[in-house]
Amino acid sequence: MVGTGSDIRAVARQYAISDNRRAWAELALTLTLYVVAAGVALASVGTWVIALPATVAWAAMTVRIYMIQHDCLHRSFFTSRKVNDLVGTLLSPLAMTPYQLTRYKHNLHHAHVSELDRRDTFEIYVMTRGEWAAAGPWRRLGYRLYRSPVTLILLGPFVVYLILRRLPIGPRQHCGWDLVAHDAMVVAMLGVIWWAAGVPGLLIWVAMVWMACVAGGLIPYVVHNFEHIHWGVKPEMDFETAALEGASVLDWGRAFDWVTMNIGYHDLHHLNARIPGYHLKAAHEALEAQGLIQSEKITFMKGLGCLRWKLYDEERQRMIGFPA
Repeated sequence: MVGTGSDIRAVARQYAISDNRRAWAELALTLTLYVVAAGVALASVGTWVIALPATVAWAAMTVRIYMIQHDCLHRSFFTSRKVNDLVGTLLSPLAMTPYQLTRYKHNLHHAHVSELDRRDTFEIYVMTRGEWAAAGPWRRLGYRLYRSPVTLILLGPFVVYLILRRLPIGPRQHCGWDLVAHDAMVVAMLGVIWWAAGVPGLLIWVAMVWMACVAGGLIPYVVHNFEHIHWGVKPEMDFETAALEGASVLDWGRAFDWVTMNIGYHDLHHLNARIPGYHLKAAHEALEAQGLIQSEKITFMKGLGCLRWKLYDEERQRMIGFPA
């Protein structure tokens, strides 16, 4: 963070405006590409030279649909609150994410970003160096297994999105009709896939979900587990510091920005979640041009290197690996 919080917020507010025409165009294009990719993948069962790239494209559009639903969670994609909630709910089987329960949990994540006392609100738990020193051998072993890239990237997100998000795990008031409707829509979607392509089609769908989950696991890991992330305790830690220094920017290229609705500009997203994804990159560039923001930018290879950070060192105020 370079500029004052008030200056940054003033510029950011100029981009926190929903555009219905742009939103419907983004949604229509994404759904069209989703259907085309899914159709080609399912129609090409057995012809893997076609089915594999089509499945990758299907996974990419699934990630994009998830990001559109994410904007609906913040009620920033459309101008109408009701339209955001309706579209977010209808997209839930494609995004593999029940709307109301996820909205509740995600708002907690935003309310407590980089807050050491509320690490339970983050997708990925972080232990401090002091906690590690005081932990017994079984807790250390459990944490080592948990922080393994196999658990956090390759398997964990897949289990969460394929199984756990279908279950009523969470506050009772957010696990009612919305979750039941979501599960019913998922079953109906799988029925259509089975009718169209049989068991091989369902296996392709499972492979597609795994691909999308690997991306969906790596993105939140890197934006909140980079070396120089700031963690603190309220009230000493103010909101601007938590948002702008508790999240990074993923410099992974234009294709990545398009597929993910610019979610890689994550520090600004945490500062003002009302900025829709289709305006987020422009807002970030405007802040940089005026010298108001200086983000921690992480390339893809550097992002993979972030997998070695395991603990937060409160004295040095940085992420570190496991001590020898």
